[in-house]
Amino acid sequence: MKKPATKSLSAERRMQRGRRADDQLPDFKELTENAVQGILVHRNFKPLYANQAFAKLFGYKAPKDILAMPLLRPLVPDDLWARAEQDYDDLTKGRETSAVGRMRALRKDKKEIWLAITQRAIDWHGTTAVQVSALDITAQMAAEQSLLHSEQHMRAMLEILPYPIYIARRGDGQLLFVNRKTCLLFKRSARQMLRDTSDALFVDPKERDDLRKLLDTLSDIRDVEVKMKTSEGKPFTAEMAAIAMDYGGTPAVVVALNDISQRKELEAELLHQASTDSLTGVGNRRYFLGQAEQEMRRSRRFARDLSVMMIDLDHFKSINDERGHAAGDAVLQGVVRRTLESFRQSDQLGRLGGEEFGVILPETSLAAAVEVAERVRKHICERPFIGVGAAIPCTVSIGVAQLSAQDGDVEALFHRADEALYRAKNGGRNKVETDQR
Repeated sequence: MKKPATKSLSAERRMQRGRRADDQLPDFKELTENAVQGILVHRNFKPLYANQAFAKLFGYKAPKDILAMPLLRPLVPDDLWARAEQDYDDLTKGRETSAVGRMRALRKDKKEIWLAITQRAIDWHGTTAVQVSALDITAQMAAEQSLLHSEQHMRAMLEILPYPIYIARRGDGQLLFVNRKTCLLFKRSARQMLRDTSDALFVDPKERDDLRKLLDTLSDIRDVEVKMKTSEGKPFTAEMAAIAMDYGGTPAVVVALNDISQRKELEAELLHQASTDSLTGVGNRRYFLGQAEQEMRRSRRFARDLSVMMIDLDHFKSINDERGHAAGDAVLQGVVRRTLESFRQSDQLGRLGGEEFGVILPETSLAAAVEVAERVRKHICERPFIGVGAAIPCTVSIGVAQLSAQDGDVEALFHRADEALYRAKNGGRNKVETDQR
C-alpha cells in the first residue's frame, strides 16, 4: 500500500518543479507589448494585434486605433499596395518563409516614413496570419539620400573636369567610377572598366604595389610619374595625383591622371638634340665630357681602371678641299660607324669638334685600350669609304691614356691622350701612340 503513495508523491514533486520552471520563463506577451520595434499581426490585412510601439510609429495614440481599422490600407502608399498583397500571398502560401526589406509607409497625418520591416507567416489561434516587425529608418534613409545626392553631385563635377579621373576601392582596387576622359585615355567603355580593377591599368605590378604602399602611408600623393597601358596594351606615361577618401561609406582612392607621353617624348627629343652631334649621331662635346666626368668618379670610387682615346682623321682637310664637304661628311659618318663596330656596349664615342673624336673605355687598362685602338685603326683603313659616288681612302691617328692619380680632372686625362695623338701624327699618321708618363 505504501508504493502507490510513493509514486504519487514523486509525480507531485515533478509537477511542482515543472510549475517553478514555467514561472521562470519570460512573459512573451509582456516582451511584445514593451518591444522597441512596432509589431503587428494581420490576416489578409485585417489587423489582429498591434503593440504600442506600432501604434506610435504610425502616429496613433493606442493599439486599439489600429485594431479599429477594417483594413490596413491607410498605412500603405497606393503604389505599394500590389507589392504588399504579393508578399502576403507568398508568405501565407509557403512560397517564402520570410520577407525582409525596406518600404515606405503612411502615418495618420499622411506623412510618409521609411520602415525596415520583417514579415513572416505564423499560426494565430489555429489559422495562418502574418506578423510584421517594423523600425523607423526615416532619418537613416534621409542621410543615405543626402549622401547619394552628394555623390551624384561629385560624380557630375568629376565628369566635366578636363582630366581623366577614376575612383577605386582601397581593398581590392575595384573601379567604382570613371569619367569620360578616363574611358578615352584607356580606350575602353565605362561598362568595361567598371567590371575591372585598377590593377589592369598599370604596366608594372611592382610600381602599382609601391604606389599603394605610399598611399597607405601618406594618404595623398601628387606629381608621380607612372607607366600605364591602354586596353590595346599600348604603354604611356602619366602624371598621377591620388587621395584617400570614403566613397559611399567604402574606403576608396580618387585618382587624377595627366597623359604626359607627348611631353616626355618632346623632352627626350630636346635632350637628344642638346646632347647629340647632328651629323654623326654620337654625343657632342658637352655631353661626352659630362659622361667622362661620371666615369672618372665611378672609376676612383670603386678603384677600377679607366682609359681614354683621342681619334683624329688624317688629312681630312684635303678630303673636304678635293672632294667637297658632302664627301667629307660621308667619311665622318663612315668613321663613326666603323669605330662603333669595334667597341663594347659600355664604350662611349663623342665628337669633340671637326674631325676629332674622344672615346671612354670603362674598366680598361692601358694595354687593353691599345688593343682596342689598333682594332679601330685597322677597321677604318681596311677599305675606302663611299662618298658622293667615289671611293675615298681614310686613316686615323689615335692617342691613348690611362687614368692616374695625378689627373685632377677629365681635361687633364684627355690632354695626355691628346699629346699621344700628336706624337702619332708627327710619327707618320695611321698610328696608335700611348701616353709616355
